[in-house]
Amino acid sequence: MKIVRVAGLLCLVLAVPVARAQSGPDWNGRLEKAKYSLSEAMEKGLQEAGEGAVIHAELEQDGGHLVYSIDVAQDDRNCNVVLDVTDGKVVEKDTEHEDNSDAVKACKVSLQQALQTALQEHAGKAVEAQLLMTGGTPTHRICVFAEGKVTCVNIDAVSGKVLAKADREGPKSDSGAEAESDEYTDRFHVDSSEWSSTGVNPWFKLTPGYVLVLEGEEDGETVRLTITVMDETKKVDGVETRVVEEREEADGEVIEISLNYFALSKRDNGVYYFGEDSAEYEDGQVKSRGGSWWSGRDGARYGLLMPGTALLGARYYQEIAPGVAMDRAEVVSLDGKMETPAGRFENVLKTLEDTPLEKGREFKYYAAGVGIIQDGSLKLVKHGMKK
Repeated sequence: MKIVRVAGLLCLVLAVPVARAQSGPDWNGRLEKAKYSLSEAMEKGLQEAGEGAVIHAELEQDGGHLVYSIDVAQDDRNCNVVLDVTDGKVVEKDTEHEDNSDAVKACKVSLQQALQTALQEHAGKAVEAQLLMTGGTPTHRICVFAEGKVTCVNIDAVSGKVLAKADREGPKSDSGAEAESDEYTDRFHVDSSEWSSTGVNPWFKLTPGYVLVLEGEEDGETVRLTITVMDETKKVDGVETRVVEEREEADGEVIEISLNYFALSKRDNGVYYFGEDSAEYEDGQVKSRGGSWWSGRDGARYGLLMPGTALLGARYYQEIAPGVAMDRAEVVSLDGKMETPAGRFENVLKTLEDTPLEKGREFKYYAAGVGIIQDGSLKLVKHGMKK
């Protein structure tokens, strides 16, 4: 799989039974290393970007480095500034096309102002601040660490009023274990009778013959990604899964082909990821199969590619193959707009995806009834049933 980053504002966990994460971040340790606050990091990031509005800021572990990651909206672009937590120096700076202008214009209260309000409401140290959109209404979510736990405070971005607050420890699951959304959900409990190799998730189709084609420029080359739901199925970890082929070409030459294995839960309509056979090509020859993994082998187990009900703030692992593939996603918006060669889409689902195995993160965008419409620099050019 390529790596690229409702009903209630307090829905910060997946609507599926989950188990408590084995361990959460050492926030005490992280905050001790940080020589300045998240609020100061936001100002540094904005100064480095030069202009715009801060829409996301987070104290995070990026590979082996502790950093502040600041996203600044600039009309139809997003500038991501990564800062060292000890001296404030810029570790990385990157700008990509992403239009958050409607969300920014809807705000009467900045994210920085909301952060100060949240700290007055709940004393502690801020570790994350984010602008969210629900039904066209902007809301700032500020997460504060105090007394050993993270509490998220929601602030109306128009009036500046506190809407609600909740610990990041969510409601208990069906098994009685508590769900913790501070990290990413990595265990999913689906009964063996629930699996199906065909079906339609709002954001991902497992209909044999369905095809998506995305194109764009990468490193000066024209890249084309073709995603095809195949007629074939494959049994993985005791489950009959649907084979989905991803074929990537650069200037007409095949550079990667992967056969991905998915199954849909008939109960929650989530699409689960059971593994892949990956082949990277050079001069027409396979040069590596290093990204291959299968649930049930070498400690790997299935992840969640796309929930049946997407909730703002939901974080989940898509691939769980230690040391090989650990892709994960966070739902960051549900009502975006996107223009592609295949048409204009509204109510677009946006996820932020990354992996703890390497640096870098990227946004992906999905349209209901269609599927993925943008993956990094690649945009949808056509979709439909194979003729």
